Amino acid sequence: MTVHSLIIQPPKDESEKKEIANLENQILFSEDIALLTNGQEIKVPSIISQTLIEVIKILNRGDSITLIPMDKELTTQQAADILNVSRPYFVKLLENGEIPYRKIGSHRRVIMQDLMEYRIKRINNRKDKLKELVDLSQELKLYD
Repeated sequence: MTVHSLIIQPPKDESEKKEIANLENQILFSEDIALLTNGQEIKVPSIISQTLIEVIKILNRGDSITLIPMDKELTTQQAADILNVSRPYFVKLLENGEIPYRKIGSHRRVIMQDLMEYRIKRINNRKDKLKELVDLSQELKLYD
């Protein structure tokens, strides 16, 4: 089975922008979303409707979306781009054992799930360090 990623670009056409904004207004506060297909109404499961709402919000801001399956293998450049770091820095993370990877010949591959787990760990670590700094600043009465 081939695994692909999907890139969704925001609309450039003004009428499409208005349609998406209107769609967001219509479904943002809805509890249930249904699709009408071949004259039959199909209730959309909540996980799909929540995802749809997030996609609409992102597109309304004019941002693109990339959907990548969690089991997809990424190149070091793709993974570095996702983390917004340089490829050499990312390779050092791999070599230091921060993120699991496998080698295919001389090429390293990283699974998206492992990359996201590292990213969450990094975000949480930053939050913890920031809290430590705030606590220390308050303890030293650096805030008025």
